[in-house]
Amino acid sequence: MTEPHGASLFADLSASRGGFAVDLRFEVPAGGCLAVFGPNGAGKSTLLAALAGLLPLRRGEVRLDDRVLEQAGRLRERPEHRRITLLEQKPRLFPHLTLTQNIAFGPRAQGVTRSDARRAALDWLERIGLAHRADARPHELSGGQQQRVAVARAFAADPRVILLDEPFSALDAESAPAVRRLLSAELARTGTTSVLVTHELSDAFPWAESCLVLDHGRVVDSGSPHDLATKPGHPFAARLAGFSVVPGTWRSGSLQVAGASLGGVPDAPLAEGAQAFGIVAPRDVAVRFGDAGGVRTSIRSVSAHAGALRLETTVGLVAELSLAEALASSAGRMPEPGDPVSVTPSALRVVAAPTR
Repeated sequence: MTEPHGASLFADLSASRGGFAVDLRFEVPAGGCLAVFGPNGAGKSTLLAALAGLLPLRRGEVRLDDRVLEQAGRLRERPEHRRITLLEQKPRLFPHLTLTQNIAFGPRAQGVTRSDARRAALDWLERIGLAHRADARPHELSGGQQQRVAVARAFAADPRVILLDEPFSALDAESAPAVRRLLSAELARTGTTSVLVTHELSDAFPWAESCLVLDHGRVVDSGSPHDLATKPGHPFAARLAGFSVVPGTWRSGSLQVAGASLGGVPDAPLAEGAQAFGIVAPRDVAVRFGDAGGVRTSIRSVSAHAGALRLETTVGLVAELSLAEALASSAGRMPEPGDPVSVTPSALRVVAAPTR
């Protein structure tokens, strides 16, 4: 068992790239994991680039334990000296090097002798099940195999912090679980601190103690994975956790949507006429086929999983019901996009529309 050597990571920073800025503050304890979520363009990759030293800070600082890596305008440690490794969606292996040489690159850059670096690389290839391909080039491997080599290369560089930029998103359904298991095992074995950018809340549960949700470069929601899964405070976080989210207007003590009054309980007092969002679990949305009662709308899409149907409506509410219920309610035929329905949510939470 390798002695845990992760460092605490502190960041209070502002950075920009291509006219887009991020501005946030957080801390990750040594050996801990922070999960970062947000829509495309929210600033997730900009944040990782700033932590890795690939992007200068406009304001603030980054620290590992008591070591200052960067202070805006005063000090900036080079990326290769930070002991922070970035693992991206694509493996980005050196195409002209063998697998052994790819993995040995990090130790060699840190001054490890050629023989010791090669020995370490061969140990890693054994660990990831590719010892028999030691002299292969990256293009000779499948995508999943390449990503396993990328994980090995990242950890072989002995980082104090590893930045994970959607490392599973480019993998197929067969390769992704193997890479997840490998990454989970190495994070646990080494105690390396990590920041995980992902679009899947399920990725946070095995590793992350805390989560941030970014939008337009700022934190709009935060908490543990359990907090986001059970009581999200932002529309994106709610959708991430599988809730139905519908925009409306708060009037006369109720959320008004498409001419219907849905009731709802606000998380905080709302002004009359305020723009707001209703958040509700799909299982708590009753659906009737036709135009009777509730919010009159139509079906936008239909999906099925394990005998349950998920109906997304044009008004934004999503309902979930069994296949048998759907057939019984729609004259024995499968619901289709365009069918008129009325939906009525219960247990509706209401949150103020986010400001930008």
